[in-house]
Parts: sequence; C-alpha cells; structure tokens
Amino acid sequence: MTDKLHQINAQYSNKEDRILIRTSTENNKEYLIWLTRRFTKLLLDILDKEIENRGGTTSLSSKKETKKLYTEGAFEKPYAEEKPKTRPLGEQGVLAFGIKTGTDTSGNLILELQSENKQGITLTLNETLLYMFYSLLTQSIERSEWQIGKFGERTKGSQLH
Repeated sequence: MTDKLHQINAQYSNKEDRILIRTSTENNKEYLIWLTRRFTKLLLDILDKEIENRGGTTSLSSKKETKKLYTEGAFEKPYAEEKPKTRPLGEQGVLAFGIKTGTDTSGNLILELQSENKQGITLTLNETLLYMFYSLLTQSIERSEWQIGKFGERTKGSQLH
C-alpha cells in the first residue's frame, strides 16, 4: 500500500477468532489483513517497545495532534462504507505472516504487515498515528478476550482452574 491513508479500523471477528485490520486510501482502495492471536501478540510487543522508546502512551496521548483527533471524534466516527472500493489483496484479504519495521527520515515508524507470499500493507505512522493504531489494536484485543499484553496474559507456571 503506497497510497495516502484515509481510514484504519481494527475489529475482532468471533467467527474467525481473528482481528481484521481494514485500511482505506484516498484512492478508494481497501486493504484487508487478518491477524491471528500469535501474530497480534508479536505486533503488540513491537508497538509496546516503539511507544516506550517514544516516551510511553501518556506522552503520545497528550500530544497536541493526538488531542485534536480525539476532540474531533476520530474514535467515534464509523469506518466509512460510502463507495465501492477495490481490494488489491482480494475480497477476503490475506492472513498476516510477517512483520517488518523501520523508520523514515522524519522518524516515523514504517510498519509492514505481510502475508506468506509478501502481499500486505505498509503503514507510515507518526507518533499520533502510532498511538491511534495501538489504541485500535488494544481495543480489539480486549474484545477478543485473548488475554495478551496488558489484558492479563498468564505467566509461565500459572495454572488454569
């Protein structure tokens, strides 16, 4: 995905027991990529480390640009379905298999989520978008009840009762 990002959505599917990441671009393309529990845990670990390196969630959430998106209702707006979109990754999307990260010359996080055959999406996330993406992902994890990350993953040696 090299088009300019228009919207992003993360939603847990009970039927698939996966999280669906939907991104739409200003060129009317929509990219669908499915995340398994294992992949989501890997992605969450990467995002947690990146956010910590940038001052933590409190620092990122209190930035002027982040606050502006919140006051403008960025989280309250539903994912727009206004126009038929082309789906370069297919109508059902692809299953995430690999993650690549880097930074661009402005210090933005470059996050690539790829399928086994290297199809996928590339997101360029400034600190505000990084925080927003992280928030969307953690909300979906909470709905999934997967118990990963801050949602109570069991430690080694803990017992199920």
